[in-house]
Amino acid sequence: MTTEPEGDRAESADVRAARAAIEAHLRRTEPAREGESRAAGSSAPPERPDGDARDGGRRIDDATAERIAREAWDAVLAATPPPPDPGTDPAPARSAREPAEVTELRRRAIAVTRGLRELGHHLDETLLPGPDMAAG
Repeated sequence: MTTEPEGDRAESADVRAARAAIEAHLRRTEPAREGESRAAGSSAPPERPDGDARDGGRRIDDATAERIAREAWDAVLAATPPPPDPGTDPAPARSAREPAEVTELRRRAIAVTRGLRELGHHLDETLLPGPDMAAG
């Protein structure tokens, strides 16, 4: 079961992206329950009494939401090539475009961050997309 409800068209694409990022984060970080192996293909949600059926029984706090948003932005930074060095490149290309991979990662990070906010999580303002971060 994923955190994304099937067929719910009332949710925005940003919320769906956030739910997918939450699910991926939980799959990577949740320890196996006692006596149970959490194989990558396991679809059994963890049992939590405070869980919400829409979230597959999973809830995250604001700190976890911030880690998820930070992971999305860290992926953008990791894929972004370093700026040209003026000392070794006397005439850097002014019209150099951002690689498509970076543009897609940036679009995803913006969607995840906005979706987490729509889900009611409070994020550090440094993680919020601004006008200069808009995906191309």
